[in-house]
Amino acid sequence: DVGRLDLHMHSDRSDGRHPADAVLEQAVKGRLDVIALADHDLPNVLTPGVHELKGRSLRVLAAAEVSGSHEGKEFHLLAYFPGSMPESFRDFLRERARSRAERYDTAVRRLPFADVPLSDDDARDGRRSLTRHHLYRALRERGHVRDAREGFALIGGATVVPLIDISYLEAIRAARAAGAFTSWAHPSFDDAERHVARFAAEGLRALEGVRPGIDRRTRNGLRGLAERHRLLLTGGSDYHGWHDPPLGTFAFTGERARSFLEALDGQAAA
Repeated sequence: DVGRLDLHMHSDRSDGRHPADAVLEQAVKGRLDVIALADHDLPNVLTPGVHELKGRSLRVLAAAEVSGSHEGKEFHLLAYFPGSMPESFRDFLRERARSRAERYDTAVRRLPFADVPLSDDDARDGRRSLTRHHLYRALRERGHVRDAREGFALIGGATVVPLIDISYLEAIRAARAAGAFTSWAHPSFDDAERHVARFAAEGLRALEGVRPGIDRRTRNGLRGLAERHRLLLTGGSDYHGWHDPPLGTFAFTGERARSFLEALDGQAAA
């Protein structure tokens, strides 16, 4: 039994609510056995390996959620490492975080509000990652939008927030060159059906097809695509800590979890 896994969560270094150490404590409280803190376009904050906390052992994987664009849409890639994340990939991610800060500043300048602050030093130096969530919160705190629906309606299109400036194919290639196991984060079935063959040819290894709230068509469709293209499935809650159920409510278990860990650790042994 490989235990209970959650391979997708976030800290306050990107758009999560809680610091990484607090996320780790919540994962232990939720009786998870393996986690991946995959902040957007950032190197891992938690040290990879086995952590002993409150009488439990918890394995932490080095991971990141990398953004890229393809045919005018933004897609996300989960990159997992069996051990430490290579420094070359950490440098790549820091540059991606710096690019996010520039993207955020462009979006702020496009808005008709003079009181929304530009990116901070941490973001411009690649130590934290700014997302649409940060822009929404800045707008709400200043009374320009009332809620998330109104906020994301305002900033959702590329007319405000520019499209990510590297392609998804580049993201896959960079992750694979660094030795990562790659999984397409939360794909829709329609997007996956359209693009999975191309992405798999570039080095995509899995689809994130086990996640909370997934509808039957998407769940079954992703499983079928994974089988057809000889991909694995990964599972994660995409926990951010704002309105999510507690960590551990969702867990990725069983043979699919075992297959993922065997493939991940097999890369280190190869």
